[in-house]
Amino acid sequence: MKVTVAETKGLKTSLNVLIKKQDIDKKIEERAIELQKTISLKGFRPGKAPIQMLKKQFGEALYGEVVEKTLQDSTYQALNENKIKPAGQPKIEIKSSGVDKDLEYIIIVEKSPEIKKIDLEKVTLTDYKLKVEKEDIDSRIKLLAEGQKKYTDKKAGEKSLNGDVVVFNFEAKVDGKAFDGNKGEKVQIILGKELFIKGFDSQLLSCKVGDEKEVKVNLPENYPAKEIAGKPAVFSCKIVELKKSEDAVIDDQFAKNFGAKDLNDLKSLIEKQLSKEQSSVTESIMRKEILDYLDANTNFELPQDLLDSEKESVKHSFIHEKAHQGEEHDNHKHGHHDHSDIKLTKDDEEEILDLSKRRVKLALVFNKIGDDNNVIVTAQELQTELQKQMSMYPGQEKQIREFYQKNPGEITRLRGPIYEDKVVNLIKSKAKINVKEINKKQLEELVKDLTSEIKSKTKNNEKKASATEPKKETKSKDALKKPLKKISKK
Repeated sequence: MKVTVAETKGLKTSLNVLIKKQDIDKKIEERAIELQKTISLKGFRPGKAPIQMLKKQFGEALYGEVVEKTLQDSTYQALNENKIKPAGQPKIEIKSSGVDKDLEYIIIVEKSPEIKKIDLEKVTLTDYKLKVEKEDIDSRIKLLAEGQKKYTDKKAGEKSLNGDVVVFNFEAKVDGKAFDGNKGEKVQIILGKELFIKGFDSQLLSCKVGDEKEVKVNLPENYPAKEIAGKPAVFSCKIVELKKSEDAVIDDQFAKNFGAKDLNDLKSLIEKQLSKEQSSVTESIMRKEILDYLDANTNFELPQDLLDSEKESVKHSFIHEKAHQGEEHDNHKHGHHDHSDIKLTKDDEEEILDLSKRRVKLALVFNKIGDDNNVIVTAQELQTELQKQMSMYPGQEKQIREFYQKNPGEITRLRGPIYEDKVVNLIKSKAKINVKEINKKQLEELVKDLTSEIKSKTKNNEKKASATEPKKETKSKDALKKPLKKISKK
């Protein structure tokens, strides 16, 4: 095998590879000998068919198989010898091939950029700890008490008030005509909650059991029958029952209903629960701090192919989001999922480029940190993640397992988030962390600021495109385990 550097421009390098016909013939001979042991031809005992006959009968298939494997092996060897670590999949352009020819091809590859080692001990982060205050606990207890309310029948002649349960039968009409689903019996609503149809509750105030009432409302815009969605409807209602609520008494017995020893124990449990609920929020804030630090403190040339690929992915997300916004205003406009009429503005294009650069940059930085600190994802961790995925879809475990068995390459998609989490945890373990105690209101402000920043920067696409979760890019060894891209003849 002869390898020469054809061209180098920035991170992109072209290598010319020449493999002599004799070497290909030798490999075909070796492969034919292997096949001889397993193939039976008519007139010959198993494993005794002549090599030349095998080569004649299966020549084209043998040549294709040998060339494919030779391309894989020689590409890896050529990159290794030239100390090139690819940033993505190498592309192959075949210049010359054929049974009677030398195999000559060009490898077009972008090198991973040189990234300076990052001193993780210089990273400073803020760990926000939620200080649970008395009113937070009282508010949660009040919420629990709402669910413990008891409802008792109101006395004959008593009128309905907000907070009462009204049970009624109804028959509805649009333009004086009945429609599918226009009748209901013993429908139950809590007045004031507005959970039935907007504007319905208030028209059932001051009613008594036995009263008949006409309620006029517009049907919801998302009503299943499109021809009457949003149209005015008249509901003829008959009040069947009225119930009033009795507030739960908040005492030790109330606390025992929730598995606590007494009221003080319930408050303690609620305090722990509130802290736990907020921990995922504060972790997201710290994660963003880490990503922003890495983005601001690293600078290197980005591989153009990776950037172009990422731009296509982010662009797709932007178009999908715009189409979705259009659907919200007009349920029929983009229902067929043809987004060809969606136009991106100059601002959109700039945001797509900025977001793509951030994603590619952070992916490469994560790789660098992982490589420098020997971060690996074990087979056991992948299996655990697979089990977690299956548990999210009860009843479909078998199909999910079969999918991954038939598509082993897909399991590598599970590797990315695990790898990212391990790198994030590594950074946290080495960084200087300042603990800052905040109350619920301050935390809400932080989340509000974070959400506003993400929206302004990415039009809600950052989370869709996993911009804050850089993907694990393939390393040089792994990159060559997949089929090579764009195999073509020049």
